Amino acid sequence: MTFWWLTVKDLLVFVRDKKAFLTLVMMPLLLIAILGAAFGNMMTEDEEVTIEKFTLGIVNLDKGQLSKVLTEEVLTKGLSKQIKVKYYQEDALNKKIKDHELSVGIIIEPEFTASLMEGKETKVKLLTVPDPGIKAIIVQTVIEQFSKSIPIQAVVAQRVQPVNAGNESPIQDTPSAEKINQPLLKETTINAQTKMVGSFQYYAAAMGVMFLLMTVVQGVSTMILEKEQEVYKRLLLTNLTYTKYLFGKLLGLVIISLLQAFIIIIGTKLLFGVDWGSSVTGIIMMTLAFVINACGLGVLAGSLIKKEKSFNVAGSLGVQIMAALGGSMVPLYIFPDWVLTVTKLFPNGLALQTYLELMSGASFSEILPAVAGSIGLGLLFFAIGLFRLSIERRGSYA
Repeated sequence: MTFWWLTVKDLLVFVRDKKAFLTLVMMPLLLIAILGAAFGNMMTEDEEVTIEKFTLGIVNLDKGQLSKVLTEEVLTKGLSKQIKVKYYQEDALNKKIKDHELSVGIIIEPEFTASLMEGKETKVKLLTVPDPGIKAIIVQTVIEQFSKSIPIQAVVAQRVQPVNAGNESPIQDTPSAEKINQPLLKETTINAQTKMVGSFQYYAAAMGVMFLLMTVVQGVSTMILEKEQEVYKRLLLTNLTYTKYLFGKLLGLVIISLLQAFIIIIGTKLLFGVDWGSSVTGIIMMTLAFVINACGLGVLAGSLIKKEKSFNVAGSLGVQIMAALGGSMVPLYIFPDWVLTVTKLFPNGLALQTYLELMSGASFSEILPAVAGSIGLGLLFFAIGLFRLSIERRGSYA
């Protein structure tokens, strides 16, 4: 097949171009080293040193007095400067936690008051997003302290028999300290294997996706330049068809992008000890999906701009804008949720958020929708771009 010669030619040009190698491979590794060292472990320590007022979701399934004291007196009034209390139904609270609209919630189970009064074990479910930081610790500590003070007094008062005339009965069946101090909380999270992402991990993914976009811009720019310099017309004098030309160029661009991506992934793993996650399949498939998505967007942009210089300027500006909105320049953690949702429409935004999920311990099945969405967007971009190029070619030779 003739298009293979184009693919091999582009690969050889890339390998022999020292400037391209330094810019697209060594530069991201250097920036990752600088940014990772500069920020240190700030990303994993922010919540440990910052205590801000947060919202606590409560589901109260108990009808007793102690649950009212806990929610209204202790949490709502006593901790009003640290905690804002909101009440939900159980399904609504679970949805709020899963959608990350709330960080922490508790479910007070039925017979909470009766169990504490009798000295029996009772449980309050603590629901959190992965790694809620100090918020969960605050709530857990408050409830544990509550369980050790008020219920003990109530139990003792209840177990003391009334004094009859001339006959005092001793305290009977007082619960032991071991019973009283049984674990009260059961914490459940969306993903129990979640890990904190460090600065080296974050910027390894952030710089990687940004420089891959630059590679796509350079590759598409080369295609436009060939058309301007009569190279394209000379190639068409051979047996090479228009379809094979496009396929060969795009295949070469995809392979170059994949090589660059895996060099960055392996390089950061060996040089800086970056943990990209335990799912090797997830990393490979997300990288492939991102490259397809980015190349598809590049082809679409290339079909709209006919001059190489114009495309270079527009492409560079577009990469900078997408990098800023996608989290490569400013950490995603400071963006509101709606921005994170919008940036998933960008190849780099979706890829970066998925890489961070893999680094946090997500499995391949959990990121499968992101992989499918990335491939789907890429194929859509390809289809629109190729359609425009075919219309342009028919108009030129009509």
